[in-house]
Amino acid sequence: MTAIAKWGIVLFCVLVPAWLVVNHYFLDIASVSENVPFSNELSNQVPNKVAEQQLAHGLALWRDKKYQQSAQVFSSLGAKTLNVELRSLTRLYQYHANAFNKNHHSDFMLQLSILPDDCKQKLLFVTPDIGSLQQAEYFRARFAQDPRLSSLSICIYDVTWFDPVDLACNENWQQSGRLGCQLKSLAEKLKSVPFTHLVMFADKGKANVHNGIMFLDRQDTYDVFIHELAHFSGFIDEYPLSQGLAKRVCAGVDAPNIVFKQAQQLNVDRQYWQSLGLQNSAHIFAARTCDNHTTQAFKASNQLTFMEYHDTAYIPAHYLIAWQRQLQNTPNQPSAHVNFAQLYEQSNNLSESQFWRARYQQYLSSAANSNTSL
Repeated sequence: MTAIAKWGIVLFCVLVPAWLVVNHYFLDIASVSENVPFSNELSNQVPNKVAEQQLAHGLALWRDKKYQQSAQVFSSLGAKTLNVELRSLTRLYQYHANAFNKNHHSDFMLQLSILPDDCKQKLLFVTPDIGSLQQAEYFRARFAQDPRLSSLSICIYDVTWFDPVDLACNENWQQSGRLGCQLKSLAEKLKSVPFTHLVMFADKGKANVHNGIMFLDRQDTYDVFIHELAHFSGFIDEYPLSQGLAKRVCAGVDAPNIVFKQAQQLNVDRQYWQSLGLQNSAHIFAARTCDNHTTQAFKASNQLTFMEYHDTAYIPAHYLIAWQRQLQNTPNQPSAHVNFAQLYEQSNNLSESQFWRARYQQYLSSAANSNTSL
């Protein structure tokens, strides 16, 4: 072997290991630099259980009226890496806590979406309870994706009115056995908001609708919300009403889902059902609504509907036709403006009562004008 060949082998044996060492060194640097963001993200990540505990702590501070401290907890947690659900919930609480601490609704109108002109009912969600904000967001999202109700001219504003200071609710409002809320301060603050109906979310109480205001508690499901929403358009419960309520309801006018046959009538009036496209008289069935009254109620479904057991979530097609027809017939549907007008009439505040009566007339006029243009 020549001397040159020997020197070549020696150089090869020396340089190749040196090259491998250097290359491995720079690869390690690159690998470390690539993993730095990931390691930072891991160090910033909060376990779900810890995040839930911090959220609960923030909510507890809020309920103790420590609003600034609560907002700081939500803001601190919002800066961490959370799973999708906890991040969304934290941001919801963070937004409402900061907004309330900052301006107490002074820029609420700027945050409010503009609803389409064909919305016959414009629902504003309202709550004094920070724990109900998640429920309100869930109902809003479900409603927007509910294929059953896509044909109805009902819209929901995308921001919830949150007032933990001046708005108070009680599960036995005025000894009625039902959920209700103190509305006067709310009426004072909502004068510039273009709502037609309100949905009040409270901690505890029996769900009900009074004129244009719905009251729900934190145990109520989305199906309860839809059941109560139908009451806004005059639908009547199909389960047996109490004797006192049946005395008032069963002696009255027909509802979108119920036709009454008084004791002296020989036959039930089928013209209404025929106007909805039901020509077969065999499709008319006795309802249990007036079981505690001499009147017999009839419905056009032999199945349990959402007006008898809301958990069934079943809304017959002709119920939806009747629902949309009611939405076009606004005078049959008192709005929340009526609630506020009656509230001020009870306290002999004529000027405020007149303001809300005028708002109600505007509501009726705008609906009548839109129907004329159809």
